[in-house]
Amino acid sequence: MTAVTLFDLAQQVRESVNQTDPETGEITENYSANRSLFENKALACVAYAKEEEATLEGAKAMLKEMTKKLEAREKRLERFKGYVADNMKATGILEIKHEFGIFGAKLYLDRDESVILQPGAEFPASLCNDPKPATPSLTKIKKAIKEGEPVAGAELVRRDRLQIS
Repeated sequence: MTAVTLFDLAQQVRESVNQTDPETGEITENYSANRSLFENKALACVAYAKEEEATLEGAKAMLKEMTKKLEAREKRLERFKGYVADNMKATGILEIKHEFGIFGAKLYLDRDESVILQPGAEFPASLCNDPKPATPSLTKIKKAIKEGEPVAGAELVRRDRLQIS
């Protein structure tokens, strides 16, 4: 059994609007039935869209919560590694290995370097990164077009919007 699509029902409604009784000039009776079928199918489509929207929102909320938990675990692991390193340094034991050589740890003293910038410090341009190229502002371009200014390479387009409530 093939399902009747919303597109097919819309086509049937359009066709039935164009069919009139030659004697009375009235729209045929099947218009009402076709319109009712279309409305029921459209409502089912809207219900699906609302359900899918709720499912996506739930998934986003779950993902946000899981991201927080993952970040917390990563921070906890980094603190734990610091704990192990601090205690290895305190004892002077710089390398440990499992008896079968499966895993181990080696502490390299004063090996890594990083620069820490003081808050509010300013640096000469020669010590700063090159600025990123400017990107077009859609808001400014839209305003210019609406004010009648010609903007090469841009156009203002209007689109339909379906609001599901």
